[in-house]
Amino acid sequence: PADTVYRTIEEELGKPVDEVFEWIDPEPLGSASIGQVHRARLKGGGEDVAVKVQYPEASQLFRDDMKTIRSFCEILAPENVCSLSALENQNATELDYRIEAKNLKEVSTNMKNSGFFPKEVVIPQPIDELSTKRLLVMELIPGPKLNDGVRSYFSEWAKANGTTLEALETEAKRKLEEEGIPSKYDGPSATQIERYKKLLKFRDAVVNTSISVCNGTIGQLPLIGSKLRKDYSYASLPLNLPRLVDVLMRVHGYQLMKYGCFNADPHGGNFLLLPDSRIGLIDYGATKRLTRNERLAACLMFAALHRNDDDMLWELSVIGGYKSKNNRKDVLMKLLRFSYDSWGKDVMEGKNIQQFIDDLKSKDPWEEVADNLVMASFMSIRLRSLTLGMNHPVRCSDWWGAIAEEILKEEGLPYESWDHDQLIKYRAEPNMQKTKF
Repeated sequence: PADTVYRTIEEELGKPVDEVFEWIDPEPLGSASIGQVHRARLKGGGEDVAVKVQYPEASQLFRDDMKTIRSFCEILAPENVCSLSALENQNATELDYRIEAKNLKEVSTNMKNSGFFPKEVVIPQPIDELSTKRLLVMELIPGPKLNDGVRSYFSEWAKANGTTLEALETEAKRKLEEEGIPSKYDGPSATQIERYKKLLKFRDAVVNTSISVCNGTIGQLPLIGSKLRKDYSYASLPLNLPRLVDVLMRVHGYQLMKYGCFNADPHGGNFLLLPDSRIGLIDYGATKRLTRNERLAACLMFAALHRNDDDMLWELSVIGGYKSKNNRKDVLMKLLRFSYDSWGKDVMEGKNIQQFIDDLKSKDPWEEVADNLVMASFMSIRLRSLTLGMNHPVRCSDWWGAIAEEILKEEGLPYESWDHDQLIKYRAEPNMQKTKF
């Protein structure tokens, strides 16, 4: 309710709302489990901002929810306890918006240093004097949420082609159920779509030049000119989904492996589609930081996944603390590919997720797993879900393998230099989770 939002703002800032804001839209731009975001205008300067306000009982509700979920997992899904522990520790930091303000600044600097910001992405900057533990005021970025923008595009495309978005989604779901998730996207590339868009713009220019000449000549004739004049024609330009996916994958690859500071929860609601087709990165509450050795381990893993180097993956995992009942290498390889890289039918072999995990557990249940890179897995899963919803399935290592090798060279530790001794030397201190099936 608006009165709760106003009360929280006044408690956090120690002054009336109308001393800070000209107005606050009572309808939230978005809501999440611990808070919601409102559009507002600052007093005096007239700048529109986004105001993120935490729910009064968010902290207690979070603890209660985690306790309930953990009890459930320990009894019915012990294989998820490792992931849950990492998520619980990570999500606890979201309750302090001052941490998110710091995250926004750090990620902005990192993205500028790698050339992404502001060319390809935009990140809102916090207003420090108006940001507290339960209140975050930041720049307002225009545009719909990425998933809403994509759905709107497909809805318009469906209408223009004599069908509906619902029919497209039903057909896509049927195809996935019957054929499985493709290993990778096989449609037109970002370059091909850009060329097509340029062709459409050129066509518009030619046609509209003719219309302009017509309207300026015979269209000015008395009596009949008004009947001969035509309206300008503009083609509907396609949304370049492959380019958007490419930006998302490169951005998160660099965040993870170059900087070790990344958004561990990159779902569609955490991105905006700007009018100029740049992507807004708007929520960094769930920001995970890695040590240097953890970052190097992530680089090695994605480089090895890209090279299909099972020997490196096995040794990296065992040195990192992985233990299973039967020490089956093939089971670990499938688990790693599923967790970090791909849901393609070449990995899943026609099984759904539960069937796939149950099959691996029956062959070789894992007993001890380090959770150092669990949030990297969660990020990969979120991105794969997002891009699949954009009709663009991805294999993460197709992007992150090359990025990983580039970073390893920059660190003076090229992939070829990693032997057993070097793996031991740069081993991350494992945070082990034990599982009982």
